Formats: sequence, C-alpha cells, structure tokens
Amino acid sequence: MSELKTIHEIRLGNTRKLMKESGLTRSEFAEKIEMAYGLLSQYIGKNPTKNIGDETALKIEDAFNKPRGYLDQSDNQSELSEQSGSISGFKQIDIEAFKKKYNIPDSEDAVLFSRTVEKPFVISKRWVPVKAYSKMGMDGYFTDMGYDGNAGDGYVPTHTAGDRSYAIKGTGDSMYPAIRNGWYVVCDPDAELTPTEFVQVCLKDGRCTIKEFIGIHNNVLNLLAVNGGERLTFDMEEVESITAITDIVPPSQHRQHHPQAN
Repeated sequence: MSELKTIHEIRLGNTRKLMKESGLTRSEFAEKIEMAYGLLSQYIGKNPTKNIGDETALKIEDAFNKPRGYLDQSDNQSELSEQSGSISGFKQIDIEAFKKKYNIPDSEDAVLFSRTVEKPFVISKRWVPVKAYSKMGMDGYFTDMGYDGNAGDGYVPTHTAGDRSYAIKGTGDSMYPAIRNGWYVVCDPDAELTPTEFVQVCLKDGRCTIKEFIGIHNNVLNLLAVNGGERLTFDMEEVESITAITDIVPPSQHRQHHPQAN
C-alpha cells in the first residue's frame, strides 16, 4: 500500500504540480499569487523550510480559480475520481502467472512491479534551440539578441530538458574552466533552483550572466562567480529571472538546423 502523506506534503506536491501545469516560472508564479519570490522558495523549493498553511493554500487556490480544498486532494483521491468506479488503478492481470514469471512471492509486490514493467522509464533526447546572445565580456555579462533556433545559433541535444528549455553558447574565458569557450549550457525555466549549481540570472537592465547559485536571503540573491570564489549579491528588485542550468554540451554536438525538421 502507498504511504500516507501529511496534509503539508499533499499541499506541497499539488502546488508544485500546479506551477508546472500553469507553465509559469517560479518568479511568475510568485507574482500571480502576490508573494515574494524568496518566501515562495521557502514553501516549494527543493528543501522547503515552511509548510503551506490554510491561509496560503486559499491564496493559491483563489489565484488560479481552483475550488476550496483543491490543494488538499491526495493522489489517491485524484486517482479514484479519475478511474470512474474502478476498484484500483491496476490493469487486470493474471497475478499468479505474473508472480511465477518474475519470481515474486508476494501478490501485492507483484501488482506494484507490474506497473513498473508496464511503464518502463525511457530517457529521450530533446533538441533545444540556442538563443542568440552578445559575446560574453570579461565580466561574464551578455545580452539577449531576441532570436533563437534556425534564426539564431542552431540547436544542441540534451536528456535533461523541459519543454521550454534553451541553450546558451559560452564565449571567452570568463567561465573557464567550469564552462569552456564554445561549449553550451542548457537552461530550463521549469527546473528547481539548487544551491551550488549553476544558474542564468537576467537583470532588469537587460544584462544576463551565469553564476553559481547560493540562495536568496532577506530578498537578496547570493551568487558565486563560476571561475572563482568572488561572491556577488543582487537585490531581488533588480532581478528579472533566475533559470536553472541542467546540462553542459560540447560544441561537437551542435547542429545549425534541427535534425528532425522536415
């Protein structure tokens, strides 16, 4: 049987799911529910430090026009409502035959394993567009030129990208040796920000940079330079977006045109 979740765990999972389904970045999600970005990260970040209480849950539900109690629905409740009277979500199988085939003595374990066999994990490769940016200066800053893909700098493959991911070409030695000149970094707006990992930070003045993410404290973004120990800070009012970097791709994998284009 599945492990019972606390109401706080259920709300956390449903809020993350709602943000993913909405297609909003975390900063956009925070703006929609009228909450500070740093506070939202404390609720739904990778290692949340706050629980989503009743008042916050209502605030999120109202912002997305969801019925009261929407965030309190467990996965089990959702599955039961979607299965239209089915006793369980499992396909009807010959349990005894399945147990014998896979040498599984327990019937319940056999049913759980049957779902794994039925839906194997498949790693697929996605081609993401390379956004055209101005050349990175010695200080590591660059600006978005406003086009990508076939109209810009081509495509690179990745196994870690979401639907809205894109790539940036590193130029110069401002990020050496972590990111070499001519290599590409894949940015995923839907990925969680993780301390000690790289992020793309774009400021409201149009400049962008790639740095190591430390965290957001008292509405101040803390970063480390990629190629050294220099610490940088930005007031969140100066920040337009923070995007997680999920992959680094060598130049040999780059294609000017999408390989799967007709």
